[in-house]
Amino acid sequence: MSRIFIHQELKENSLLTLKGEEHHYIKNVLRMKVNDPLYLFNGGSEEFTAKITVMDKNSTTLHILASQKGDKESPLEIVIGQGLPKGSKFDDLIPKVTELGISQLIPLITERSDLKKTSSQKVARWQKIAQQSAQQTGRTKVPVISTPRSFTEFLNNYPQHEKIMFYELETSKTFNEVLNISSASRFCFLIGPEGGFSPTEISAAQKAHFHVVSLGKRILRTETVAPAVTAILQYVKGDLNRV
Repeated sequence: MSRIFIHQELKENSLLTLKGEEHHYIKNVLRMKVNDPLYLFNGGSEEFTAKITVMDKNSTTLHILASQKGDKESPLEIVIGQGLPKGSKFDDLIPKVTELGISQLIPLITERSDLKKTSSQKVARWQKIAQQSAQQTGRTKVPVISTPRSFTEFLNNYPQHEKIMFYELETSKTFNEVLNISSASRFCFLIGPEGGFSPTEISAAQKAHFHVVSLGKRILRTETVAPAVTAILQYVKGDLNRV
């Protein structure tokens, strides 16, 4: 059954009229009709069953029938700081980490980032990509895609999280070692752009209490790291190995 993200409050046994983009999506993209059922969610912990009661040229009216607790969110809170990569790689990354259950994705301006600034329109598009992915994969919460932040600004946040930086030249500590000793349910990952992190950034992260870890002998592309480490974490400590 189709799932629709709604930017409004949702209540059982109420009517909701949709216009604009939401109406267009239901009528022209999903090609739904009167009496068709669907699920609604708005980023909370519940989803709602509904039925189309009226559809005309400019609007769709739904009868919201009942709510149910969503059960597809991860027990972990996962924040990823991602050095901005080239081209459309960041766009392509968003659906993958959304499907894997992250909470927040933060584009970072680092010393070796190819992209140093971005527009508000691009950030809005990134959030829309996350919304669509959550809609398709059964999530009730949409990850927050933040406006770009500086590397230093990112380091000074998330004091309650287990903080991990991935660095291709690290040889003394592995991701697995950190997971084996950690009892955290909140994690903060730091991933570099194509050129990796500078020695200055590595030193600053260590001073900010990040574990600097290796992912093995092969060097992974920047767009591979976030999905790989999120999947590993969700399998070891989250819900990827549960039914």
